[in-house]
Amino acid sequence: MIARVGVVIAALALGAPALAGNLSEIEAEALALINAHRAEAGCSALKPQSQLIDAARGHANAMATQDFFSHTSKNGTKFGNRVRASGFKGRKLAENIAAGQSSAAEVVDMWMKSAGHRKNILTCALTHTGIAMAYQPDDEVIPGQPHAMRYYWVQDFGRQ
Repeated sequence: MIARVGVVIAALALGAPALAGNLSEIEAEALALINAHRAEAGCSALKPQSQLIDAARGHANAMATQDFFSHTSKNGTKFGNRVRASGFKGRKLAENIAAGQSSAAEVVDMWMKSAGHRKNILTCALTHTGIAMAYQPDDEVIPGQPHAMRYYWVQDFGRQ
């Protein structure tokens, strides 16, 4: 494996300050698009939650720096365990991941076209979220993928 310079979180990559709830501008944009879809479906808006953001950000960074794309970490940790380790005490957990989409609109569009991801977004019982995007400018090609992904997205959901 090539030594990494490091992952640049979206807020740093875009030169944007962190917004309310510790979301970068691009992450907040994705959440706004997701909440628009939820409103159309009659669901309340997802609220950013700091522990879910931490869990999502940690997994997005791990995928970017460790060259993998999965709900399961390279050490075998499942998303529910990552969310619990972040300190989140809620229930009814779910996770969406994506890679390769360079904009909020692209990732939300992809998630809405996927039955499982769409179900997570439109489950009204889920009330809180953490969303993160990690950018890896010197990303390596993951086996089975046609090119380097560079952008890694994670959205964790829960109910408090």
